Amino acid sequence: MKKGIVCILAMLGISLILVAGCTSSTTSSPASIPATHAADQETTAVLVNGTYAVNASIEQITVSPSQPGNHVVNIYVHVINTGTTPIQLQWFSRITDAKGVSHGGIGVSHNGYGAETDVLPPGQSETARDYVVIDSDTDYHALANGATLEVFFMTEPLPGQSTADFSTAWTLDPAVFS
Repeated sequence: MKKGIVCILAMLGISLILVAGCTSSTTSSPASIPATHAADQETTAVLVNGTYAVNASIEQITVSPSQPGNHVVNIYVHVINTGTTPIQLQWFSRITDAKGVSHGGIGVSHNGYGAETDVLPPGQSETARDYVVIDSDTDYHALANGATLEVFFMTEPLPGQSTADFSTAWTLDPAVFS
């Protein structure tokens, strides 16, 4: 019970930080991705916060065969530690359709656990799977009319290091959902 309360408080704190705009996200080109604009699915996001730097990209998105009314969207994100400090990441995915209906998010995707990497020394990379369950055929089919994937990254505390948060968004290819 105490662990659940601590987890909820941590997620609320992270949400407040994200809302306050303490994150940054840029494409691999010099132009930045404003919080209201999502890059296309093929873009590598360059995420920098304090002493941490990470490149993140969508490796693959698939939909698992499912029962009617229950669709599991598998999201494989590849991260590379481009900074000078070891980093361990956890992230949560949220998919939003063109009408603003959202699925997943912090504490919800991957049944609340999100995805997590091992400790990544500088230059090392890893791909991890997160997933979002869409429990409505109508909501799932609406994603073919336009969908945005937002990914909220946070560092796991390592000895002697501070924590940091990042976020980015990608516009998804409608073919994924057809």
